[in-house]
Amino acid sequence: MKDNFNILGVGIDLVEVDRIKKLINKYSKFLNKFFTKNEIEYCNGKKNRAIHFAGKFAAKEAIIKSIGFGNNALKLREIEINNMSNTNNNSIPKVILHGSALSLANKRDIEEILISITHTKEYAIAIAYARGKA
Repeated sequence: MKDNFNILGVGIDLVEVDRIKKLINKYSKFLNKFFTKNEIEYCNGKKNRAIHFAGKFAAKEAIIKSIGFGNNALKLREIEINNMSNTNNNSIPKVILHGSALSLANKRDIEEILISITHTKEYAIAIAYARGKA
């Protein structure tokens, strides 16, 4: 049985929401160092913004793993998680790569990265699939 996904890499990451909340409160530059303007606006518009920042942080780490490069090779800010609404008004995360993240993904022939994020009050987890040409 042949699939049409051609998965080139998989990544998963788990983040403690409280850890992200403490970093946000302790370091004024934390958000701008790791998140894009769109991500910051999205998360700041939520009731419990730390949960959403933790989810995006976990997603970025999972994406790095799925691309197959170490954490030092990519800047988290070059990976953007854009939340788009579907017909049911649910938010679907879409991965947008910039700069060296895009270049490295292109070198590996990655066409798309699929991401799933979930969270509780305590934890956020994300899984990423790097997909190439089928």
